[in-house]
This record gives sequence, C-alpha cells and structure tokens, in this order.
Amino acid sequence: MKVIFVKTMALLGLMFLTLNIHAQRYGIIPKPKTLIEEQGSFKLDPSTVICVSCQDSDFINVAQNFAHQLRTVSGYHIQVKTSDINPSVHQIVFIKQLGMDKEAYQLTVDKKKISIIATAPNGAFYGVQSLCQLLPAEIYGKKVNRKVKWTVPCCKIQDEPRFSYRGMMLDCSRYFMPKDFIFKFIDLLSMHKQNVFHWHLTDDQGWRIEIKKYPKLTTIGAWRAETGGYNSAKGDGKPHGGYYSQDDIKEIVEYARQRYVTVVPEIELPGHATAALASYPELAVFPDRQYKVATGWGVKKDIMSPTVYTFQFLEDVFQELLPLFPSPYYSIGGDECPRDQWKESEYCKNLMKVLGTDNAGDLQALFVQHMTKFLERKGKRVIGWDEILDDGAVPSTIALSYRGHAPAVKAVWRNMDAVMCPNRWCYFDYYQEDPEKEPQAQGLFLPLRKVYDYFPIGDTLSTSRYKYILGVQGCIWTEFIQNPKRVEYMGFPRAIALSEVGWCDKNHKDWNSFCRRMGKEFARLDQKNVGYSKAFYHVLFNFDRKETNYPKTVELTLDDPDTEIHYTLDGTCPTRHSPLYKSALSVNKGDYIRARGFKQTGEAVGIEVEKRFK
Repeated sequence: MKVIFVKTMALLGLMFLTLNIHAQRYGIIPKPKTLIEEQGSFKLDPSTVICVSCQDSDFINVAQNFAHQLRTVSGYHIQVKTSDINPSVHQIVFIKQLGMDKEAYQLTVDKKKISIIATAPNGAFYGVQSLCQLLPAEIYGKKVNRKVKWTVPCCKIQDEPRFSYRGMMLDCSRYFMPKDFIFKFIDLLSMHKQNVFHWHLTDDQGWRIEIKKYPKLTTIGAWRAETGGYNSAKGDGKPHGGYYSQDDIKEIVEYARQRYVTVVPEIELPGHATAALASYPELAVFPDRQYKVATGWGVKKDIMSPTVYTFQFLEDVFQELLPLFPSPYYSIGGDECPRDQWKESEYCKNLMKVLGTDNAGDLQALFVQHMTKFLERKGKRVIGWDEILDDGAVPSTIALSYRGHAPAVKAVWRNMDAVMCPNRWCYFDYYQEDPEKEPQAQGLFLPLRKVYDYFPIGDTLSTSRYKYILGVQGCIWTEFIQNPKRVEYMGFPRAIALSEVGWCDKNHKDWNSFCRRMGKEFARLDQKNVGYSKAFYHVLFNFDRKETNYPKTVELTLDDPDTEIHYTLDGTCPTRHSPLYKSALSVNKGDYIRARGFKQTGEAVGIEVEKRFK
C-alpha cells in the first residue's frame, strides 16, 4: 500500500507540475475558447517583420500599435508592411477573413510565423492581446530590455467571447481621477478584452465634465468644500474637485477607440443631482432654497423638478455630449431617487393630476421617457440602473441589474435587454480581506473566488430569454476609494476575474486553471505598475459575519495554487509543522486562529493572518 501511495503522490505531483508549466507557458486571461499546444517557439529577432495582408486602415492601425509596443521593449526596428514578404523571414501576419464574428480571432504560432486571422479589427486587436500575454511579461514595460528572450510558445487558438457587453464602471464623481489614470484604466480593460468603460461623471458630490452652455456646472459643481462620510460624519476640511475638459474627453475617447473600448458616459438624473442643483438651482423642485455640492455620502432628497427648464437643460447637456461620445449607449442613471419633494411640491402635485396619476414614481418614468425619446432621435440607446424598470419601463432601454437578479428577470420577460452587475458579485468597493484590518470600504465581503464563480445567466432562466442578457459589468464606486492607487487595489485582480466571467461560457470556466494563470498575470501587472491587492497570497477567513451566535463555522481559503494552509489555535506563530487545515473549523467565543500558506517546499506564502473571535 505504501508503494501505491508514493506512486499516486508522484503522479499527482507530476500532474500539478504539468499544469503549472502550461500556465506559465501560455497563461492567457481570459481563457481562450480553444488552445492547442504545439512544440517549439517563435523567436522575435531584429529581422522580424509585421505584414498586413489587406488595405483596411483599422487592421493596419492595430498592427502599427503592436509594432510600436514591440519596438519599445525589444529595441528591434519592427517594420509594418502591406505587401507580401519573403516567407523565410520571421513574420507576424494579419489576415482579414470574412465569416467570423466581430470580436472573434484565430491565432497560430509556429517556429517561423505568427498569424492573426479576423473578420473585424476588433478581433485582430484581441488576437494581439493574446499574443502579448504569450510573450514575456516585460512586453508591458516602458523601456528596452535586452536581457529578455522574446519568444512565443507555439500553439493554435480559436477564440470569441460569450457576451457582447463586458464592462467596468468607474465612479469619478465622489473622487476625481486624473486623466492619465483614466488612460491606464482603459489599458487594463483592453488587455483583458473588456470592451465597455462606463464612466460615472456626475453625482451629488461633483460634476466632472465641461458643458460649455452651462459653465457653472464646473466652476461650482465640480468642487466641494470638504469630504465627510455617511450620517453627517465630520468633514476633513479639505476642498476636493476637478473635471474633464471637452478636449480631455476627446483624447480619452480616442484612446479607448484604438483599444476597442466603448466609453459610455453617465449623467445622473433626476436624483443624485446635488452638484447640478448647486450650480443651477432652477433645476430643483424648490429653486428658492440654497444648495451646495454634497460633502457626505448617501442618498440625498434634493432632486430635479420635471419642468420645461429641466428638460431643456438635460437636452442641452446631452447635445454637447453627442459629438464627444460615439457610444451607442448613454446612461441616465435613474437610481435612488427619493420622491419626498415631488410629493410636497404644488407644481409636481398639479402635474401628476394632469398626468392622471397619484403615484409620484410616474414623474421618474417621465424623465426616463423624455430622455429616451430625445436620445433615440440621436441614434442612441438609454442605459440606466434597474430602477428605470419601475413605474412604467421604456422597452428600448437597457437595465443595469445591480439589486440582484430579480430586476433582470423582470426586464427580460418584458423583452428588454439587461446587463448584469449584481452588487454581491460585481461591486468592487466591497472588502476583499478581513474588514477589521482593511481600510474602510463598503460593508460586504467579496473575495476573488466569489467574483470568478459568478455567471450572468441564472440557472432558472428560460433559454428563450438568454439573448436579452447582454453581458456583465463590474462597478467601482469611490466613496472610500480616494485615489488611483486605491482604485487599483480594490479593482484588481477582481476585475480580471470578471473579464473571464464575461468572455467564457459557464462550462468553460475553471477556477484552478485561472489561479495558475494568475502567476503570469501578476508579473504583467507588476510591469504596468498596478497596485493590486495581494489577497491572492493570503489566507482568508470565510464565515457568516452577521451571525452573532457561537460556535461559528469558519472556512480558511487560499487562492495561490499548490499551497497548504497551516494554522494554530494556541496563539503561536504557524509553521509548516503546525496543523494542516483540511476542513471547516468550529470556533467558540474567544478562540484565536493564526494561519499562513506554505508551499510543499516549505516556503511561506503571503503574510501571516490572525483572527480573534470576540
């Protein structure tokens, strides 16, 4: 029996080694639909040439941008040609071939040639992203590195996404994020084949986009006196603000266009509008009152009034956005709009009588209907948070289902499109490590594994409704995310896990494979100087944080593959000789767990973590 056990363990060890070698050799995220391994490698050298076999300017642009990236890090003078070249020369060939989906591509690597085949430049761009991930991580650097062997492992890849909408939202209203960081954020989305940047530009705490017809939106609305918190928390006494000029917007949108990322602007209405009301009180239900840009978080009762002036203002604002954002989608927000002031206002009560309703919610529907008609005339579709489904939904709108799956189910059974962003899986302002030790964040616990395990289509949804689920979106709200480094820490690697959620079908996802591929991914993020969370390497305590009774059931998890968890209960520092964690622990009040991960070699992983149950 002992011999059999030893042989079994040896086979398991060989299997894990093989998986690791595969992950390090390929390591593409999101996982391609098919990847066939081949022996050997393509070696990039000074003679390598990029050839584009068509005259499509967008294909040529993709090739030229890739050549620039290669020249930057290799020092080789990589040329781009649009004519046939000597087949004996190492070459990277872009081929336009009809019949594939817009975002599909084929990537073939052999020892003499790399070919990227696509029907549309979107697919060619995604082929380049996979090719970059096959190269050493230094491809994402910013200077020549002559020590690197620029080789690509041979393989054959056929790939296309499961969902058409694969987005990330960034809230720049609570805290303004510099233009250079927006470029970086778009880069990170595009390298993981995410194609929508949903840009939350206005809210109670700040208006972040220049509107020339209404200059006070930025002279007043873009600045708050200080920053507080929830429940009238004391402010920090530090003014905060900033905005993007229309020239900034043009630069950012063009930058995103070249990376096949659609920038979707969001202008919040009719609630979350305090910054707009402070700038133009005429928009308010009670215009004679004084308004200031909000300094604290939470839902505000001050909202827009459904007047001729307000609707003209909104049309004027969106009219200025139209030349800036070619996106087919425009977000009007539409969430968390208290109706108290509408119920108090004589004007609003009279308007409801004219409309034949006693439901103040119908006034919110009036906003959605008006803006939908206006934007439809401009060839745009309205996106809004799932409250737009309440009180008379407009069928052509797209619902961002953030309050769970129920709103999406409501939408799709009305033959309406939905994008899934349920907060318990897709809100990256939630904690990812021990809330008692992390800087303040929003209250729930959302580790990497939970993000990865999510799938946008619920098991109970009828197959006839699948087509209405356009995709998935992660959301980074910034009440407790004050700067770009904090965005990176909270957003990554969770946004990377979500990229695979949006790209892969449910039965194609593989958590263990993803974790192994993350080894190479972290090296790429290091090259791009991303301040990501290291929770991947730390033991996490998983238990019901709302449960106050003891004993509690506590699970210990660690994402880093081929790593064992050792723990102690007596207060001593865990070593690889401490008890091995095998299954959930039952703990009582006062128990104290210390834990850490260890490789089979005995090497400690991450940091030691501890938890005292009070």
